[in-house]
Amino acid sequence: MCGIVSLWDPSITGPERHRLAGRLSQALFHRGPDGGGQWDAQDASVPLVIGHRRLAIRGLGEQGAQPMQGTHSVLSFNGELFGVAGVRRDLLAKGVVLRGSSDTEILLCALEQWGIPGALARLQGQFAFVWWTHAEQKLYLVRDRVGIRPLYWAQVGSRLAVASEQKALLLLPWVDASPAIDPMRRFLAMGRTDDVPFDTLLAGVRSLPAGHWACWDGSALHIARYDRIDAAPPVASIDQLRLELVRAVDEQLVSDVPIGATVSGGLDSSTVVALADQARVTRSDTTTLHLFAYHDERAEQDESLYQKAVIKAVRSPSQAHWVSSSPELLAQRFARYVHHQEEPYGDVSSYAEFCLAEEAHSHGVKVLLSGLGGDEVFVGYVSFFGPLVLDLLRKGDFAALRQTALVAPEVFGRPGTAWLPFAAAAYHALPARLRNAWSAVRNARSAGLRTVDVLAGGADAWRTWHRHDGRGPTNAALRGAVESWCIPRYLLHSDRMGLAHGVEGRVPLLDDGVIRTAFGIPPAQRVGVHGLKASLRRAVGDLLPRAVAERRWKLGFHAPLNAYVKALEEPLRAGHQLTCEILGGGPGWDTLPPSARWTWGALGSYLRWARAQQAA
Repeated sequence: MCGIVSLWDPSITGPERHRLAGRLSQALFHRGPDGGGQWDAQDASVPLVIGHRRLAIRGLGEQGAQPMQGTHSVLSFNGELFGVAGVRRDLLAKGVVLRGSSDTEILLCALEQWGIPGALARLQGQFAFVWWTHAEQKLYLVRDRVGIRPLYWAQVGSRLAVASEQKALLLLPWVDASPAIDPMRRFLAMGRTDDVPFDTLLAGVRSLPAGHWACWDGSALHIARYDRIDAAPPVASIDQLRLELVRAVDEQLVSDVPIGATVSGGLDSSTVVALADQARVTRSDTTTLHLFAYHDERAEQDESLYQKAVIKAVRSPSQAHWVSSSPELLAQRFARYVHHQEEPYGDVSSYAEFCLAEEAHSHGVKVLLSGLGGDEVFVGYVSFFGPLVLDLLRKGDFAALRQTALVAPEVFGRPGTAWLPFAAAAYHALPARLRNAWSAVRNARSAGLRTVDVLAGGADAWRTWHRHDGRGPTNAALRGAVESWCIPRYLLHSDRMGLAHGVEGRVPLLDDGVIRTAFGIPPAQRVGVHGLKASLRRAVGDLLPRAVAERRWKLGFHAPLNAYVKALEEPLRAGHQLTCEILGGGPGWDTLPPSARWTWGALGSYLRWARAQQAA
């Protein structure tokens, strides 16, 4: 991965613009410690600088240096393209001369050959980029289909700034860093800010949503959506799903530097590790696959048994690394953690990712594959029981409904809960806007917000939250999780925690083909005797240790919240106080449970950091 910036500012001189853009790029040094560059428009009528910080993963020499100039355009690219052999052949057939193997060059040539719509239709990967075309005199901002790589912008009049992280934009005095109240309420109530596209927790900073591109003509930013997950794809089979999973993981093993994978012991990360191992064995890969397992002795449940089983099953050359941390260590570097994380996370589990990336960096590993996205693509949460039951009822599939009732108590971990999926179905049959408003009000009350904020949060949810649309309740819910409720915040923090240490994360379970095929699996095949994710279990179960393939619960990379909140009481209490001041009131610190102390305190800590970043 890399860091990209772009600055369009006609109010200052060229040398001033150059220095300022350099300062913005330097703020992203951690994203690209292997090199950097800037391109300044030579035309006095184009007040533009494009900057880049490089993390060299493929095409390690000068062939991959950026910003990269083509025959009539300039590109600054953050990300990776996968499966580009066909695009490369098409370019060569058209007489395009390629200097090396860099995917940046392939992207630039594709853009020059086919333009934004034509190039994006041909490309797969995880990316965000800015592209200036001399002929059109326009600057394009583009983000991948799922939003794996971030892209922010700020605009005031004829000034536009673009960057991979907020911290770069906050160095500009004209960017409005004041808190955005509605997103603040959303975070306190739901632990997320992603229900509304474009919004961030800062009034003057915007986020380009997944599957969108924007075009700047010097005075206005025009935004368009180029892709959205198909909620009603063709019916797919388990065999097709297996093929897509094999392809996606194999394509994402490409790298010119050491590569690794995270091992949580859950079904998703275990699937990625098993498929990576199979691909490496097939091609007799003798390089070392580094396996990183996070284990906290304070965790309520111990997943190390499952992690060890996955590590033991790997047949290709590998090396396991066990990672842990402590509340005391996070307390010592909480300011650094907040600086890299930026917008807060709903619990402290993102710190586990921070520690995993730190350990990977210490072993020279620059790429980490993970199982992020499996729950949202393969029906992994109990919250999906309701939509799934609605689909099964509409199809009259009583055998699958019976199976759902039988397995529910084990999935919920409580006897006597066979009725819960059906109660959830009744809830999900309600109009989406009503469910949005009810969820917001219920959670806002639980979070301790004042009545005025509870009501305002409910109105905001009714007016602006995700539409829950799509043919079929299950796929509509899954698409909502990918577009809004879950995946955006997971990807945001995975990106930040990895790139804090110069480590690129890859998420093959969010591959376009995997998502399309998984969404095409009939609803009855998504729940089975071992619980949810039945389609994934059937597709890869033969590759996994039996204990992992049949497990019904998962903790993930867990950091016990109570101990961390206690160790961080001083900064979290100060953050809580600032949050209350901004909202004009709030619950007393002593009345809050540890989870609410974290959300109120982490939010205030972030807002305090944003103020300090701009003051610097």
